[in-house]
Amino acid sequence: MRKLEINDLIQIAGMLGIIGSLVFVGLQMKQTQTIALGEQVQARNQMLLDSQLILLGDEHIGRELMNKSNIAVLNPINLSDEVSAVWRAMITVRGVTIQNAFQQYQLGLLPEDVWQQANQRISLHWDNCHIRPIWTTVVIPSFLDYLHSLPEDCLSNFD
Repeated sequence: MRKLEINDLIQIAGMLGIIGSLVFVGLQMKQTQTIALGEQVQARNQMLLDSQLILLGDEHIGRELMNKSNIAVLNPINLSDEVSAVWRAMITVRGVTIQNAFQQYQLGLLPEDVWQQANQRISLHWDNCHIRPIWTTVVIPSFLDYLHSLPEDCLSNFD
């Protein structure tokens, strides 16, 4: 009888070991899938960025805009058509990069402090109502929902 109890305990311990191994493998698979999704998001967003950055190239206007002030607070109405087109491309690039941070955060791949910094940039851009129509055409629905959850008031202190 005692030998039977030891065999039973050994079998139970073996089954618990197998179950634990399966749980561990499942968790590893979930983590691998999340990382793969993050890489896919990054690659897709990089492709969008590359297409916009090609348009900017060695554009002197872009350098001048960056040196002048924060492009998030510019009013494109006060810009020439040529400068406004470059500004729009730069805002599109910013929208895609910030959307990428949002997506990485949603997947749990972006630390909280980095997300807070990105969130501040989102608010700064979203406060400029001239940027909203650009962003709403280039972002994914979940990020658009997030943007629409932000305060709707536009700030009036833009150049």
